[in-house]
Amino acid sequence: MSSTTRVVITITDENDEAPKFTEKLYRRRIPSRPASETDVHLYRVVAYDLDTGANADIDYSITQGRGNGRFKINPKTGMISSQKDFESGSQYDLTVCIPCVISYFM
Repeated sequence: MSSTTRVVITITDENDEAPKFTEKLYRRRIPSRPASETDVHLYRVVAYDLDTGANADIDYSITQGRGNGRFKINPKTGMISSQKDFESGSQYDLTVCIPCVISYFM
């Protein structure tokens, strides 16, 4: 005895579009301020992906220049925040990454 069934696979989207930031360089000025007990939102970086569904999910991370733990980023929203103090005349360079993860179905 044996049995068979029909399987239909619908391909909804191919992860073929790389995510992109809305700006090549974000340059922002923030006022000097004392340290805070809670996170203070400083700026939100924005990226988009022309794929659809899960292939369009973007995860933000700071890969360089955290300023000794001074900054953190929300991985889903891109909001950069800090609890640290900022002194007038200071400058910080951050590198924010949005990796393009390609999934394969085998």
